[in-house]
Amino acid sequence: MVIIEDFIRSSYPLYTIQEFRIAFKMAVQGKLDCTTEHYEKFSPKFIGQIMLAYTKKANEVRKIAKPITNEIEPPKLSDQDIVLFTQKEWLESTKNDFNRVFNAEKVFNILLKQGKLKFNQEQMIQIIRIVKEDNAQRLQKMYGTDAKEFNKRIKDENFIDTQCKKLALVQYFENLPS
Repeated sequence: MVIIEDFIRSSYPLYTIQEFRIAFKMAVQGKLDCTTEHYEKFSPKFIGQIMLAYTKKANEVRKIAKPITNEIEPPKLSDQDIVLFTQKEWLESTKNDFNRVFNAEKVFNILLKQGKLKFNQEQMIQIIRIVKEDNAQRLQKMYGTDAKEFNKRIKDENFIDTQCKKLALVQYFENLPS
C-alpha cells in the first residue's frame, strides 16, 4: 500500500481526490478507454492505466466538475506552519518508513533556504547509501509487476532525489531537541 500511495503522490500530484473518484467511476462505467480488470490486485499499473485514460478526458471533466476551491478559501500557511505540520506528522507517526514523509520537497526547500539543513559530502553519501539499501530491501520483498515497476523507479534520479530529501528531513526531525 505504501508503494501505491507513493506512486500516486509522485505520479499524479496535480490531480485532486475528486478527480481520482471521477476517473475510477468513469472507468467502471466504461466511459474511459481502459480495462477495469485488476484480478484482485490493486497495483500502480492498474491505477496508471485508469489515470492515463482519464488524462485524455481530464480537461472536459474539469470544465463540468464544480471546483471546490471557488467555494472555500484555503488557509494561508506560512513556511513555518508547513514545516511544523510535516514535523508533527512524522514525530507522531510509527516512524517506520521515511518514504511516508508528507510534502518533503517543499519542506526540504524551506529548511534549506532557512539554513537549517546543512550537509557535508560524507553526510550526503551516507544518505544516498541508506536510500539505496532501503530500496534494495524493498525490491527483494516484491514480485512480478510490482518488482519490475519499482526497479524502474529506483533508477530514476528524481525519485532517488526525493527519497534522499525525505530521509534528510527525518534525520533533521529526529535530532531536534524535544
